[in-house]
Amino acid sequence: MNTFNNMAHKTLTISEEAYGALAELKIEGESFTELIKRITTPLKKKRLSDFAGKLDDDQFEKAALEVRHSASTRFKRLNL
Repeated sequence: MNTFNNMAHKTLTISEEAYGALAELKIEGESFTELIKRITTPLKKKRLSDFAGKLDDDQFEKAALEVRHSASTRFKRLNL
């Protein structure tokens, strides 16, 4: 899965600690580029339609209540 041929190259400066953390996550034969793409892909924003049909009504209601409670708790800690 080596894609270096068509890539621009950038130099990143990271701490030894960050480098070590990334190195621990690498799979054998995986480049740092492949690692970064693998671990950042789930962090990209999803469209609401990506979740359509994933939860039944009870699961959705429970998840919505958990999100509301979590947000409410954060706002209270921030005095908002």
